[in-house]
Amino acid sequence: MTLKENLLSFSGSLSIATTDAPDDYPEWRYITYEIHMADLKELWSKIRTELTKDAHRIDFIDKKLQEAFAAFDAGEKKKGRDAVWELYNLKIENFR
Repeated sequence: MTLKENLLSFSGSLSIATTDAPDDYPEWRYITYEIHMADLKELWSKIRTELTKDAHRIDFIDKKLQEAFAAFDAGEKKKGRDAVWELYNLKIENFR
């Protein structure tokens, strides 16, 4: 996938995390918390190596992702979702 496609997928995955993670995934959906977080990590690992213009934001995104994962794992849903909202509001799909 291209950087643009990965950015769009990452942004879409973040939007799901703002409402479903860690324990509100609809039963009819194939996705689980574990699958969703693994997808986010995989997409970000691909994106972070290709960013040029917005490379200065990598550390912040790394920090917020770690904050979100730690909060979700600790059962702090609101704190995790707030961290994801901060990322989503960066409009990552427009990064280069």
